[in-house]
Amino acid sequence: MESMTQAIKLYLVRHGEAEHNVLRVGSSLPEITDRHLTERGKEQVRSVAESLKGKSIAAIISSPLVRTRETAAIISETIGVPVDIDDRLHETTLGIFNEKPIQLFFDKYSKPEMRISPDEKDGVESYIDMRGRLERFLGDLAQHYPGQSVVIVSHGDPIEQLHGILNHEAPGVSSIGWYPAKGSCTEMIWTGE
Repeated sequence: MESMTQAIKLYLVRHGEAEHNVLRVGSSLPEITDRHLTERGKEQVRSVAESLKGKSIAAIISSPLVRTRETAAIISETIGVPVDIDDRLHETTLGIFNEKPIQLFFDKYSKPEMRISPDEKDGVESYIDMRGRLERFLGDLAQHYPGQSVVIVSHGDPIEQLHGILNHEAPGVSSIGWYPAKGSCTEMIWTGE
């Protein structure tokens, strides 16, 4: 990616605690069961929304899943900016592990590097494929919001990989160490480099 003339301030928001987190169940597209925010998750998001007041936010862009749309709606109501949905911000595609105990997924993919090239028969999205959709998303962001502030509402893994892209880390490297907490907001400046 080439550098932009005007940097974009990004607020990377991970959805608040949701029902699937409490149940320890995988939840990705296709969204078989609506997994709503818990009361604790709503409180986490209200705190994030308050912190975004007065930040001159130009846009809120959200993943299409229920928990992220609910997170974005709370932020929107607080700061008065409408929500756009972008499918490229969706959760990791979990394939055969969708709606199953999430421990089954982690038992099979116990090391982050295993997710660079997952077993094809599992239907699990690789970090490489995720990076591709996120880089296309960032390319569009650069065209539409130069020099502005944008809230991105997504999930742990996509935010982890966005963070890695913005820090020039390889997919495997960015999957070790930093990981966003539920209902957290991470501010980053993106110059397009």
